[in-house]
Amino acid sequence: MGQIYGESLATILLLPNRYAATGQMTQRIFEAVLAGCVPLAPSTIAHVDQFVPDELIVNDASDVIIAVHRLMFLAGTVEHSDLIAACLAKLDVFRLSRQLQMLEAILGEFGALRSCR
Repeated sequence: MGQIYGESLATILLLPNRYAATGQMTQRIFEAVLAGCVPLAPSTIAHVDQFVPDELIVNDASDVIIAVHRLMFLAGTVEHSDLIAACLAKLDVFRLSRQLQMLEAILGEFGALRSCR
């Protein structure tokens, strides 16, 4: 899959309705971004702004066409690499170190509650 993304300018992050309703993103976003492929995300995905920059959120087929044309113009420019960098920054929340911090905080709160009993 990485080769396909590496040769592609953009992809649309399509999710099953049950995933989109809860904002459950799949590994496709990581595969695309890490290969330099710009992810366009439908606005129907809950909390979509947490996954991609606002300029990559699309509402319909017309938005997709406009976004792809814009990306074709930007391909290989600094602005294009800035978009990929912005996407990478959005994925920072998924880093293992961030996940461990969250788990430690939750478990710490749980431990504090248990000791109050």
